[in-house]
Amino acid sequence: MPLISPCEPQNPVFTPPIQKELWRKERVIEQIAQDKKIKDNFNFPVDNNDIIFTLAMNPSIYKENVSNLITKMVIIKELSSINLDELSKVLLIIGIKELNIFSVSDDLEEMKIVRRNNCSSITYVEMKREHLIRLLNDGKTDFLDYNKYSLYILRNGGFLDIKNLFSIINGYKVNVGRGGSQKAHILSPLDFRLSSYLMAMFHCNYNKIVYLNDFNYLHKDRYLSYMDITYKKK
Repeated sequence: MPLISPCEPQNPVFTPPIQKELWRKERVIEQIAQDKKIKDNFNFPVDNNDIIFTLAMNPSIYKENVSNLITKMVIIKELSSINLDELSKVLLIIGIKELNIFSVSDDLEEMKIVRRNNCSSITYVEMKREHLIRLLNDGKTDFLDYNKYSLYILRNGGFLDIKNLFSIINGYKVNVGRGGSQKAHILSPLDFRLSSYLMAMFHCNYNKIVYLNDFNYLHKDRYLSYMDITYKKK
């Protein structure tokens, strides 16, 4: 039984399947995906060692001559497989016509780009950290332009790695923070964008996403920066 209806660009209609949550019973034999490369069937894995995140500019000025980004990230608790063609269909249904996915891993030998347009346009890029740094400082590309439609997957990393990777963009110093504005208690466009991508990746299955979210069990080294590891004695 298909998870979503066929592609209908003019009038997409979502028809959720009437079935039990079989995903909860399906146990993956491999606890850790050794090969994080995209497969010939356009499936790519994500697991507990990966960080899935989005970025947005923070207009607040904290330090002169330093730009500020805020990030929202999620870590899932077990190995899952995402299919680009299925993702493309769901993205169209929820009104997202374009998505760049940057999978960043130092275990790669070379960069690989896969483009799929099975309703919505997806560009999936496998790259090493040095490739991402080079892209961020390429004078021919505008980070603020493509970042609006981008989802990042950092393999085997933590929040501090994100801060280091995005420390310089187009020659300017950048600080990546977690956001703490006066509107932090209000749903932000960045929160909603990451949530929408997750819904599309897991076929709008709310219960599955709640189950996979490893929020309550994360170790501090995954989400704290080096500034946050200090403590105060009473």
